[in-house]
Amino acid sequence: GRRRLSRCGDKNRSGNGNAVPENRPEILFTAANKSSLLNDSGAALLFCDAKHLPVAAEAVAGLNVGLVMTSAVAEQSTSPTHRTERDEWGTQVYKPTFASDLDAIFAAGSQGFTPASPSPDDLAALLYTSGTTADPKGVMLTHANLVGEANSVFGVISIGPSDALLGILPMFHVLAQMANLFLPLLNGARVVYLETLNTTELLRALQERDITVFCVVPQFFYLIHEKIFKELNKRGKFTLSLVRTLMALNRGLRRMSINAGRIFFGKIHATLGKRMRYLVTGGSRFDTSIARDFYSFGIDVLNAYGLTETSGGAFVNLPGHMVIGSVGPPLPGVEAKIVDPQPVEDGGPAAGEITIRGAIVMKGYWNRPEATAEVLRDGWLFTGDLGYFDAGGNLFITGRRKEVIVLANGKNVYPEEVEAHYQKSPLVKELYVMALEARPGDSTSERLHGVIVPNFELLRERKIVNSKEAIRFEIQALSHKIASTKRLGSYDIWQEDLPRTTTRKLKRFQIEKKVRDLQKTGTGEAEVGAEKPLTVEEQVWIERDDVKRALAIVREAARNQVAAIRPDHNLELDLGLDSMQRVELLTALEQQLGGDVPEAQLGEIYTVRDLVDAVLASAEQGEGGAKAAPAPAWSAILSEPVTDPEVLALAHHNLFAEIVFFTMGRLIYLFALDRFHFKMRGLDNLPEKGPYLLCSNHQSYLDILMAAVLPWRVFRDTFALGTSDIFGEGFMRRLARWLRVVVLDPDANLVPAMRAGAYGLSQRRILILYPEGERTNNGNPTIFRRGAAILSIHEQAPIVPIAIEGFYEAWPRHKKFPKFNDLRLVFGKPIQPPPASAASEAEYEQLTAKLKSTVVEMWEELRRTENNQQSAEISASR
Repeated sequence: GRRRLSRCGDKNRSGNGNAVPENRPEILFTAANKSSLLNDSGAALLFCDAKHLPVAAEAVAGLNVGLVMTSAVAEQSTSPTHRTERDEWGTQVYKPTFASDLDAIFAAGSQGFTPASPSPDDLAALLYTSGTTADPKGVMLTHANLVGEANSVFGVISIGPSDALLGILPMFHVLAQMANLFLPLLNGARVVYLETLNTTELLRALQERDITVFCVVPQFFYLIHEKIFKELNKRGKFTLSLVRTLMALNRGLRRMSINAGRIFFGKIHATLGKRMRYLVTGGSRFDTSIARDFYSFGIDVLNAYGLTETSGGAFVNLPGHMVIGSVGPPLPGVEAKIVDPQPVEDGGPAAGEITIRGAIVMKGYWNRPEATAEVLRDGWLFTGDLGYFDAGGNLFITGRRKEVIVLANGKNVYPEEVEAHYQKSPLVKELYVMALEARPGDSTSERLHGVIVPNFELLRERKIVNSKEAIRFEIQALSHKIASTKRLGSYDIWQEDLPRTTTRKLKRFQIEKKVRDLQKTGTGEAEVGAEKPLTVEEQVWIERDDVKRALAIVREAARNQVAAIRPDHNLELDLGLDSMQRVELLTALEQQLGGDVPEAQLGEIYTVRDLVDAVLASAEQGEGGAKAAPAPAWSAILSEPVTDPEVLALAHHNLFAEIVFFTMGRLIYLFALDRFHFKMRGLDNLPEKGPYLLCSNHQSYLDILMAAVLPWRVFRDTFALGTSDIFGEGFMRRLARWLRVVVLDPDANLVPAMRAGAYGLSQRRILILYPEGERTNNGNPTIFRRGAAILSIHEQAPIVPIAIEGFYEAWPRHKKFPKFNDLRLVFGKPIQPPPASAASEAEYEQLTAKLKSTVVEMWEELRRTENNQQSAEISASR
């Protein structure tokens, strides 16, 4: 077969020294891409199948490419416009008689063809690489390079006839050519390829085809890791905790050279194949936390590093000597050194440019002498990557030299480090970090800017519909755990995946261009949605009369946030509707179209289509009916009868529990007076009886100290809403009932939460509510939600504003335990709501704004008082 192909290629100018490109048909390139590479390389042959022949035909038009080799090309598959013969080489000629069919080539035989005898320095492969830029360069790899790479790899791992390698990487990638072609060919190992590439077929091949070596990009291990922990989460907290304990135990055993992974996690090992010997990953950064988890499972994933310019791998973790986070020492026969190391801000090892020398280093870039001279100096390849060696000679990569962000203050920031930090949040699927000027042209306004792709699948699993708030919460919390110069100053939220290369590297140039283009058009720092063409099914859906009526209501609620409403528009990210507004929109749709969507389903509604389909399906089932004169949304919602036993219990008193917890609160109050120097004023502003709301800024878990200072007449009537994260089960659930905490998740169950608050107020109780909905990340008040205002107006309950200060310093969100710090609290004068008949969105907003401004004003007064006291104490000490 090889001689027959070579004979055909020799006939068409592809003898010794001629370029012959190959192509995996499932990798999609445009005709322009192909034509550019063919023209630059001077290739003689292009391999293609019948499916992609039209694109290949367009690519070779006008080029001196002698033959397009395809498999089973039917006569009718070639257009007459491509059948005109130009010259003896057959450019643009696609006739089966011109050896365009592999079967015909094999049938013709070698016909006395004599293979060439290349020298070690002759070109063996020309591979184009552009990294994350748009400038592809042809990397010249010689026969000596390939032999050198093989010798280096075989110096670390052994592969023989008894081994089977699974090949899924595209063959235009140097890692695939070495791992799935040259290395097994040299030592007679078997290679398994898949006809259909998907996760199911891949895992089946690992388990059924006796695979012993698998070389793949990190994304595969991310998918396996996600699958493992998704299954564990389904089995509950106890199972997850048990597995985590066994993982920690096995880590300890492995430090003593004992690996109990196959005993503890046999099912996970079986997933990757019972005969698996080597798992190797490379091509992009391998997340250290995931690598550590696999190590804890007893599975060594050998993290490797190399470039096309180094014929594939140059560094790899040694079997049995894993160093998590590193790419291991250089391969045998490879030299490496760090050039111009620079100290880093946090006192870590100084990182410099990684340079490599050895038989594996390329000959140069094809027809690019200037580019070659830039990276090849005195036999050393300057990789452009930054890193450092530890004491054991293991290489740690910190980033790319060209991608290092130099801020206006002179600080160097490695974007990959920042990206890895913020991606610790499970809600962040992808993240890109860049430098961006808040005011274009003003370098002093430069800050770190992120592009975030949320993990929408996880958001749906957790029934989190307020994704912007959830992500903001995560980003702010993580910002406290990284140096101030590495914190995100702003970010966008994109709904489409970030563009990547075939090796899963981010296309940084493309992402930055889009961010800056959005900034120029005034849409930067906003959520960016993917505007894909509507499918035929979506177009039919939009044309339905009932859907048109529904979309008109949605369009009015969206207030022209978008030019046209699409079925896949996210209610929050695209239409800008917060949780309250989404409930109001749902109610409006139910009132106009009929239906009564179950409250449990609200946490599963994310898009316009989710919402409209839920309402229409409910209406078809006869659940509810359209109302001729719809009532205001929240009036209708809050007037619904309550059936939850925990909420109904608010109508009764538990005198014993009230006395016990009042007494405990008084003891805590006395402790706070002594250890926290707690000061409080304004108790005389509390009304004699309920209903009313106590609304405070939210700084820490210590904020509940507010309840400990309340007089008996107030304390015995208070109640609050709590989340299942804290009061979900067991003792905490019982404690919640004693403390009159109604356990709900306001994000996933907003309507039941609001209805519970309204019911408690209707029983003349006093609701403790934090309008921010979450603890602050920096001590300052944040956004106040409208829930308090809605309840106040519809239940005609005044709001008592409360300001607290010092609680954040005593127990910030990013600390596990509190510390002693001066605490201050002040109760303000009640804010009276407008009449219930005046309820409207404008009134909700106005009352919310008044509450926030009052709380902020009192809080600022507390801060000024505290600062003045500190100044006086300093002056006195002098």
